Amino acid sequence: MKTKKTHSGGRPSEPALPVNLLPKGRRCVVVGGGTIATRKTGHLIPSGADITVVSPELSESLQVLVDEGKVSWLARPFDVSDARGAFVVFAATNDSAVNRSVLDICQAEGVLCCSVDGNWPDGDFVTPATFRKENLTVSIATGGQSCRRSRLVKESLARHVALVDTADLVVIGTSHHELSLEQREPYHLAGERAHAVGRMLAQVWGIHEFMILNTCNRVEVWAAVSSEALDSGLVKQTLTFDHLPDDRYYVKHGYDAFQHAAVTAAGLLSQTPGENHIVAQIKDALDDSLKANWAGSLIKDWVSAVLRVSKAIRAEAGPLLRDFEIEDLCMDYVAAASSMPLSDRSVLVLGSGVVGKAVLTRVLARGGTCDWCYHVHQPEIPADGMERVTLFSFNALREKLAAADVILCTTAHSGYVLHRAHAPFLNQERAVLIVDLSIPRNVDPELGQAMDNIDIVDLDDLKHWYRREAADLAAIGRLAEETVAQHRDLYDKIVASFTGGDA
Repeated sequence: MKTKKTHSGGRPSEPALPVNLLPKGRRCVVVGGGTIATRKTGHLIPSGADITVVSPELSESLQVLVDEGKVSWLARPFDVSDARGAFVVFAATNDSAVNRSVLDICQAEGVLCCSVDGNWPDGDFVTPATFRKENLTVSIATGGQSCRRSRLVKESLARHVALVDTADLVVIGTSHHELSLEQREPYHLAGERAHAVGRMLAQVWGIHEFMILNTCNRVEVWAAVSSEALDSGLVKQTLTFDHLPDDRYYVKHGYDAFQHAAVTAAGLLSQTPGENHIVAQIKDALDDSLKANWAGSLIKDWVSAVLRVSKAIRAEAGPLLRDFEIEDLCMDYVAAASSMPLSDRSVLVLGSGVVGKAVLTRVLARGGTCDWCYHVHQPEIPADGMERVTLFSFNALREKLAAADVILCTTAHSGYVLHRAHAPFLNQERAVLIVDLSIPRNVDPELGQAMDNIDIVDLDDLKHWYRREAADLAAIGRLAEETVAQHRDLYDKIVASFTGGDA
C-alpha cells in the first residue's frame, strides 16, 4: 500500500510520469454520480473503455449515457467487489471520506486509483487538463499545484491547435521586379533590424515557424502561417509592407509559395537568372532562423525540399541559361564601358567577403592587376595574384583612390563607404567607373554629382544593362513550373506533417 504523505504549507505537489493509458475494452470504474464523475466518464468514453459508474444517484448527463448504453450503472454505494479486476478506478464523489475509502480499498487490491479531491497525492495517478482535436491529444499538468494554470495553458494551446489546422506555407516579400534599388533599400532586413523584425514576428499568434531571406535583390519571409494570422495584417505591418501599394509586394500561399521558393532557389528570379549565390544565401538564412528559434523542423524540411527541386530545375533549364554570376555581369560591364583592356586599367576592389573574393578572381582571370581593400580581417592573396594584388586596409583608402579608374565595391556596410567627401581624393583627370555591388548601396549616389568624370553603376543599372530575351525567360519559367509540378508530393507531405492530413 502506498504510504500516506503529509504536506506542509501551500498546495501539495508530486513528481509525475506522463503516460497515455490504453483502456480500450478494459473495465474502468467511476465512483460517484455528480459533476466531476460525469466529466471523468466523458473523458473515458473516447478511449473505448468498458465503463461502470457506481453511485446511488446519477446526474442527468450520466443518465443519458446509461440510457444510450455507453456506460453501465450500479445504483448503490461502492463495494470492494467493484475494484476487483478493474483496470483503473476514479474516486469521484463529493464526500472526501468516501473517496478516501475507495482509494484505500483499491490500493489494497492492487488497482490503480485516482482521487479527485484532496486525497489525490496518495493516489496512483492524476488526469491532466486535456483537449483533443481529431487524432491529436494534448495534456497539461502542474503536479497538482495549479489547476487554473493548467486550464489556462490548455485553452491557449487549444486555440493554437485550431490555428494550425488553417496554416499553410506562405512567402511574403518584395524584389527588384516590384521595387527599384532605391525604393527597396528601406525594406531590406539585415543585422539588428532583421533580428528586431524576427522577434516581433515570433510574437504573432498563428505564425508557427518562419525564416527571413534577405539578398541583394529581394527580402522575403518564408513561413508556416494560419489564415487568421495572415488576414490580420500583422505580418505585413511588421515588414512595413502596409505602406506599399499591393502591386509592390507579393504574398504567395500554399503550393504557389512552394513553387516560388523552388524557382527562387534555382536562381531564376535573381537579377542574373541562373546564378548560384542564392543557394548559399538560403542556407545561411535557414541557419540564422534555426539559431534564433524562429524556424524548426518544418521550415528545415521546406528548405530541403526546395533545394532538391531547384537542382532539378537547374538541370532542365541549364542549357537555356548562360552560366554566370553577378560578378561576371559586373566584369562584362567593365569591359564594355571602355575599349581599354583591363590590364591597362587601375582596378580597386573594396571588400574581402565572398563577393569581393569572387570579383578579385575574375579581375585576375582577365589579366588585370588590383589594389584590394579590406576592413577587419586581412584576406589571403590567391597564388596567381601574388605579383598583381596589393593589399591595404580601409585606413589607407583615401591614399589609394587617386590611382584608380575602376572601383568595384563589394562591401556589406550599413552605410556609405564612398561618399561625397571622397570626391577630392579621386582621380580628377581620367574617367572613373564605380560599380556598387552592395545592398544596401555602399556608394553614395551624390558622389557622382560632385564630379563630371565619375560614373556610378549599381545593381539595378546592371540589371537594365543586361536583359535576356523575354521569350527565353518565358520558356524557362514554364519549364521551371513543370519541374516543380513533378515534385508536388514534397509540398503535400510538408503540409500533411503539420495539419494531420493525408500526403
